[in-house]
Amino acid sequence: MFKKKAKGPERSRRVKIIPSILSKNKAEFTKHFKKVSSYFNYVQIDIMDGQFVKQKNSITPDTIKYLTRQHKLEIHLMVDGVSKYMTRWAKLKNVKKIIWHYEANKNTQRIAAINKYLKAKKIKTGLAINPNTSLASIKNIIFDFDTIQFMGVKPGKQGQKFQSKILPKIKALRYKFPNINIEVDGAVNDKTFRAITKAGANIVCPGSYFQKANSIKEALAKLK
Repeated sequence: MFKKKAKGPERSRRVKIIPSILSKNKAEFTKHFKKVSSYFNYVQIDIMDGQFVKQKNSITPDTIKYLTRQHKLEIHLMVDGVSKYMTRWAKLKNVKKIIWHYEANKNTQRIAAINKYLKAKKIKTGLAINPNTSLASIKNIIFDFDTIQFMGVKPGKQGQKFQSKILPKIKALRYKFPNINIEVDGAVNDKTFRAITKAGANIVCPGSYFQKANSIKEALAKLK
């Protein structure tokens, strides 16, 4: 995976919680967003094309720009046509980060071009990898990204069981890149939060955990 490096003093790391919103359409998005919006000023929006993942949603920048205008946004592209979607979302001023999947396009030159485009617009970039993808496959491009996002489940569907095989990968990445943002999306809840953050993740994206909760305040307390 990675060669070992000298171990330095372990530093405490503040964990950022970003609610993930996976919705089929505007009505569902509005419902999901309103449930978490008063507790967070930063949210992740999932975009699906029906090709990279089986599911497809109709969420577009025009769909959500008015509703989310007071919030910072992170866009998680679960799509094949990364460039097409990326240019659309980059036009929204409150989009602070765009994350796309390594599995959608493994061409390193294309990845570099997307990175360059977004960084020129002052938008941070993140690379997501599915549970079965090895760290070795992305080792030469990790340093290009602000964030590496590990999927705790197969992308595209909420409510799945957490795949604990990503935990050793998180530990290895944190060991080699102590300052990179490591994000986990998929099956993040009060049962998995401790293992995920202990492994080295400093950003977590609960989705259905918040949407199913009777109280967001109580759900947050259980995480912390």
